Amino acid sequence: MGARYVGLDGGGSSTRALVIDGADAIQNEWSAGASNMVVVGKDRASNEVSALLAQCGRADALVAGIAGADRPWVRQAWHELLAPYADQVWVVGDYRIAWAALTDGNPGLAAVFGTGSVFYAEGPAGAVRLGGYGWKVGDVGSGIALGRDAVEACLADLEGWGGTTRLTGAVRDWASAADPAGILNFAYDPAVDWRRVSDLAGSVFSAAADGDAAAERILTRHQTTIAQYLSTAREKAGLLDDALCGLTGGLAPLWLTRIRESAGCRLAVIERRPVEGAARLARRWHQQQRGRD
Repeated sequence: MGARYVGLDGGGSSTRALVIDGADAIQNEWSAGASNMVVVGKDRASNEVSALLAQCGRADALVAGIAGADRPWVRQAWHELLAPYADQVWVVGDYRIAWAALTDGNPGLAAVFGTGSVFYAEGPAGAVRLGGYGWKVGDVGSGIALGRDAVEACLADLEGWGGTTRLTGAVRDWASAADPAGILNFAYDPAVDWRRVSDLAGSVFSAAADGDAAAERILTRHQTTIAQYLSTAREKAGLLDDALCGLTGGLAPLWLTRIRESAGCRLAVIERRPVEGAARLARRWHQQQRGRD
């Protein structure tokens, strides 16, 4: 049997595993449920991944891109769980395998815009991670941040101090409520997963495209901060102007249209999936005889 490398992409909603050979050819692929220990708990996450990797068979090397892996206890728990499935195991943040999907482990920058957001770059000056603070603090340009701003714009409209906006209709539909009290009751209902506010992000982009002033203000504010993140990450990593820079996540195509001209670097949507980046990183690091991070 030839060399086998496994990439694992584990998140809060689903998990994917992919096997490639020494020539980067995909051999097989499987999927399972959520594996973010911080969200679903250690037992459920472990069960999902164990069942998944039992189908893969033992590998020469495995890279797992796991949501929450920057927490030491999460990383250690995954190292212990994954050790029986490969000769070498690396556990990294899920943003890092998105970066690898773009760069194959070479210098470059990746920005993730989904429910949350994060910026990650590696270059001659080292590795840089910016943002990714989570929904309680920020995550610029993310679905949750844009959705939260849409709710605020709607409330300002309904209370008569913020100007009329098309976002009001979208928020009313989202909350199934017509007035501020009903919208707030929905938003603060313990039974409602606040992350669902990210469903409103698309409405912000479409309203801005139709000339809605409130939506345009929201996007402009986020766009300014995104530009600062991109510039800072590139500078700290020592990346040159022609370095690869990519966007990934559900909102990536929408943000690309907004920031392509002002990004200051070659910018594109990352076409390769993060799980492929993880598998290719496993091959690269195994061949480089890299030690555990």
